[in-house]
Amino acid sequence: MNANPWLLPEDGIVDEIAVELTVRGVRRVPLTPGERRAAAALILASGGSRYRVARRLHIGHATAKRLAATLTTQPASTHDLGAAA
Repeated sequence: MNANPWLLPEDGIVDEIAVELTVRGVRRVPLTPGERRAAAALILASGGSRYRVARRLHIGHATAKRLAATLTTQPASTHDLGAAA
């Protein structure tokens, strides 16, 4: 049993609607680790802080800090960031 009902197992698919709902803060939705990374990347790319990442993803501040650090050290494709070409 998953201790965190808001963290889904990784399935290799990014649900862009779930990511957008999370980024905009519309409502809380369960995300996979990949979707969390995509949402955090979008929040940070739009000028959001690690604090906003923590609030929108419903994760601790230390977890948000670690996540943000991995995003700044690992290059992401434009698809991962949800950027339009």
